[in-house]
Formats: sequence, structure tokens, C-alpha cells
Amino acid sequence: MRIAKIFNNSVVLGVDEAGAEFVVFGRGVGFQARRGDLVDESLIERRFVPSEGASAERIVALIDEIPAADLDLTSRIVDEGRRVLGDHVTEHVLVPLADHISFALRRAGEGAALTDYPLKWEVMSLYPAELAFARRALAMVEADRGVALPDIEAVPLALHFVNAQFGARDIQATVDMTQVLARVLEIIREEYGEALGHDENAVARFVTHLRYLYARGAKGAARDDETPELTQAIRLTQPREYAVAERLATFIGERYGWEVKAGEVLYLTIHVIRLTAGLREAGVARAS
Repeated sequence: MRIAKIFNNSVVLGVDEAGAEFVVFGRGVGFQARRGDLVDESLIERRFVPSEGASAERIVALIDEIPAADLDLTSRIVDEGRRVLGDHVTEHVLVPLADHISFALRRAGEGAALTDYPLKWEVMSLYPAELAFARRALAMVEADRGVALPDIEAVPLALHFVNAQFGARDIQATVDMTQVLARVLEIIREEYGEALGHDENAVARFVTHLRYLYARGAKGAARDDETPELTQAIRLTQPREYAVAERLATFIGERYGWEVKAGEVLYLTIHVIRLTAGLREAGVARAS
């Protein structure tokens, strides 16, 4: 790794052989160094990954603001999150998560802990795995710092772990996606006039599909693998579900300005069929 920029004696911007950038922290790592020099690996104490939501300059500013103990604690939480949730929980999430945890600890110390969060119910229903781990993270904070943060803090923490799936984009993009996912499920409920079935696996698969649809759309890589024969068969045999999928595609397309193609509509239809299977079975039971 070579030095691309020197911020101070303890912080430099390094670039590895693949062109990846890292903000490198370590006592003396920038002392008497010059741009282009090799980074002394023996001096590195921490390395941070700049991202869309946290530029190198922002990371350097936060390093000065966030206590080292908070960074160490957050690093352990990220490592555990990677083990529990998957490899998508990378170092990209470290700085924004540390910033949030450090601020939450300061709020608690000032007697101004978080008491509510706007997306509480959406996060609880859409991201159960991330929410469960966020509560584990709160337990890690309490064990390490002796501070019991309120359970509501699990909601924004969960959003950070959802955010990790998309390469640490600005957290606001994940908040917006969450609102869209909630509206999509609401559209299905509106169409069927009653609560969806209790198949949590079907809901989880659908939400996962929507999250990847969002990721593809944001990258301009919309799915276009339609099988016309299958589409026609489903359109004829499941006209209501196909119509709902078209409504969802229209909503998503208008919200983001994306073209949601026929192949994506087909997959949306399959998920709607799975989500509403219990309702159709109940209707058959009532009819008999």
C-alpha cells in the first residue's frame, strides 16, 4: 500500500495495488512520509474504508471526534455482524456505525436518550434479522460500557446493517428504500382487503427480492430475463396476482424513474402468489 495523501502524522490515505483506498490510522504513520511512499504496515492501528456516505476527509474528522474506545467497540460489533449476518457487513459500515454509537452514548450520558424512531414498525417487519442483531449489538455496548441504551436504538442500528448490503451507501438511501418496501406491502394488502398470511418465510423472501431489485435499479442493471411463454401462462392462470405485480412495478418505476421490465414483473408475480397463497386457501375453505 502506498501513501496517496497525508492528513497528519497519524493519518494517511493509502491506496493498495488494486486501487482500493483506505484511511490508515497509526501513531507516526505519516511522520516524515511523502506521497508515493510505502505505508509502514507495522505502524497501522486501524484502517477505514471511504465510501459514498463517508469520504476520506469525513473519516479523518470523525477519527478526531470519536473516542478510541467507541471505535474499538464498534469494530468488534462489525466483526460479529459479519459472522452473524454475512460477508456483506464490511469495514465500510464501521465509521458511520461508530459515529452513531458514539453519539447515542453521549445522548444517554446527557439524559437525552432516543425515545422513538419514525421507521420503527417498518424496520421491525421488514428487517427481522438485522433488528435481532442490532439488539445483540446493544447488549455488547452495555457489557463493554455499562450503559443500557434504549431498545429503540436497535432500529437505526439495524438500518446501518441493511445499508451494509449496498456498499455503505448514504443511510438516507436505505431509509427511502424502507419506505418504498413498506408501501409495496401496503399495496398488496390494499388489493386483497385483509392482512397477508403468516408465512414469515414468504415475506422475508419477498423483501429480500425487493432489496436486490432496488440494488439492481440503483446500478442501472434491471433484470430483463423474461420467458414469454411462462409470462403468458402466469398472466392467464393468475391474472389478479399479475395485475398486482404490474401495479407494484409501476409504483417502483415512477418512484425512482426506472424501467421495471417484464422479466422483473414476472418475478414480482411469483412472490405475490406466494404471499397470498394463504388467503386463497382460506377462500377455498370458506367456499367449501
